[in-house]
Amino acid sequence: MDSKGLLLCSKYSSAPNFFGYCGPEENSNLIDHLKDKVADREVEIILSQFDTLYSYLKLISIENKILDPFEQKVVEAYWIGNSLLDNISNRDYAYFLQEELDLEKKMEKIKFHRVKAKILSKKFYPHHAFHVFNIFKRTGHVNSNHTLDTMDSCRIGWGKIQIKNEKLKIKNLETVKTKQLTINPTSPAKGGIRGASNQQLSLSEPTVKELKIDYRGKSLLNNLKVGDWVSFHWGFVCDVLTEQQVKNLEFYTNKAIEFYNI
Repeated sequence: MDSKGLLLCSKYSSAPNFFGYCGPEENSNLIDHLKDKVADREVEIILSQFDTLYSYLKLISIENKILDPFEQKVVEAYWIGNSLLDNISNRDYAYFLQEELDLEKKMEKIKFHRVKAKILSKKFYPHHAFHVFNIFKRTGHVNSNHTLDTMDSCRIGWGKIQIKNEKLKIKNLETVKTKQLTINPTSPAKGGIRGASNQQLSLSEPTVKELKIDYRGKSLLNNLKVGDWVSFHWGFVCDVLTEQQVKNLEFYTNKAIEFYNI
């Protein structure tokens, strides 16, 4: 059991679980383990019930001949991005989407086969952002199509902490400078992210955003400093990032956007 991998995975899984979007109703339990920095068999069982997440971790681990799907390097590959993503074949990933995630039934059949055809012919990376941007149906407990706002919230964002503000601290918020997901303004979405055929995704110029730093009074990251790079998911800060992790997250996010725009 890789405790570091389990804790890392918990940091990124807690926010969507908090809102009830995916995983079992175990958010308080997951948060308590994170707060105490304890990763055990119970955490592994909870995370294994995030169906889409766990399926991706198994795919990455199997294709890289790694026994534990919660090994830290595997977890980092999915949420942040690293070289393990280079080793998944196009055919295996297409099979995974169709058979393991059953997306041919969950998505409109024509849309699924359009995505499948792109995957079989173009370079891709099975990163969290790739799934968010290119699988237009939300695959957790929410049965709806993605919008621009949900895609921006669901992807893993990154930003640099700005000047401390005591008023925000009281509200358990941090201010970061970050980029937001945007769409070509000449082709507005019509009821969904694929409302117009020529929509192009991109990242905006840096802007300021407020992020939550605790769950119902339980703070998971202490002593955050101005200038720290942090990741965030559904409006919650997840972790402090190294410079290399920032580069990786930006690289794989942009690759997912490029694939969407093809």
